[in-house]
Amino acid sequence: MEEKDLKYKMKVWTKKHKKKAPFHSMVLAALLAVPFFGHQWIDKPDMPQETRPDDVDFRISMVGDMMLGRHVRDAAVRSGEPIGRVFDYVTPYFKESDYVTGNFENPVIDAENPEVEAVMEDFELRNKDIHLYADKGAEEALVDAGFDSVNLANNHMMDYGNLSLEETLKHMEDLDLDLLGIGRALDPAEGMFEEEETLTDAGEIHYFDANGRNIAILGFTDVFVQGYSASEYVGGVLTNAGLGVLQSRIREAKEQADIVMVHTHWGDEYQVGSNDTQETLAYLMTDMGADVIIGHHSHVLEPITRVHIERDPDDPQSEDKTSIVMNSLGNFVFDQGWSRTKDSTLAQLDFLQGGGAELSFIPMQISDTRPRETDGILKPFRDYRIFRTLRKELDDQLWRMEDGRLVIDLKKAGVIEG
Repeated sequence: MEEKDLKYKMKVWTKKHKKKAPFHSMVLAALLAVPFFGHQWIDKPDMPQETRPDDVDFRISMVGDMMLGRHVRDAAVRSGEPIGRVFDYVTPYFKESDYVTGNFENPVIDAENPEVEAVMEDFELRNKDIHLYADKGAEEALVDAGFDSVNLANNHMMDYGNLSLEETLKHMEDLDLDLLGIGRALDPAEGMFEEEETLTDAGEIHYFDANGRNIAILGFTDVFVQGYSASEYVGGVLTNAGLGVLQSRIREAKEQADIVMVHTHWGDEYQVGSNDTQETLAYLMTDMGADVIIGHHSHVLEPITRVHIERDPDDPQSEDKTSIVMNSLGNFVFDQGWSRTKDSTLAQLDFLQGGGAELSFIPMQISDTRPRETDGILKPFRDYRIFRTLRKELDDQLWRMEDGRLVIDLKKAGVIEG
């Protein structure tokens, strides 16, 4: 009897809920869609307004790895927008900066040229596992967004060998954009090239004026493929193979400039922390005269560190040397999917009108290949994770939280007086 009652009840329940099944399915589908598409509604960003405080005399904005090819290109095609869409939500920050720089992690290649395409296919078959490139036109997106310089000394700039070098210089060297860490030679001898305009030095120091302060900037990579290092007679990027040139250039820059900034491509991919080589190189560059080290390559954020070298008491001419090291600013424009690779930051070095200098960090999140300031219901969690990583190795006396930013007092840190 009980068995019949149970069967009857199941039959009634099934009949009753069969009518509601389509509705229940729709509700379930909506709930399942949230993790995949919900960021479009939950984290819908607002365009930033008035990003620059009144007391800032000069602002330098710095970002990490930018790759405008592969799935970043695909996302732009799907959207029907130009590749410059990736900077839509950060351009306001750049426009209110006086100088903008970042690491550009791909060559610019005209892949629609049949001759170029044939060379590219040959390299993809025999050279390395991952080959990155951006289409011709990506370089204009950098300029339109407001970049003043980009570091090209990295492990993907020469993915297609000499083709990468020549295509990139062909499309980029005439732009109003300083190219750091790349050239047709390293410390080339005078008269080496027939045409003077082709004399591009991979170790060239670039200078810019910051309202009376002379700033030097150059680029270098510790991560590279053998054979692609620039040398006296060979084009390429400035690598650890040219460490002696890097040392001499930093010394030269320190003699000519008030502040020396070095883009450095180094470390281990996806490791949230610096390695022994990074620490050694940071010490070496600080000893040579570097004040600000802009690190990238790991595709994740790494802690900021302060390097301090005390003066030699036996040398009356020596003095203390201190630098601030951003071991990795993480990705800025990329197509990687792990949550850590989507955590990003926009670093801003501010010289203040009343004297002094501060280094602040805006929490960023990459969504649909585009960076923008963290927003929505997940903002507190994201900000906590980003700031916890960045300040992990800093003395508590050197940093503070202000208006949703991590701020480091560089005067108190002994790096920049202002």
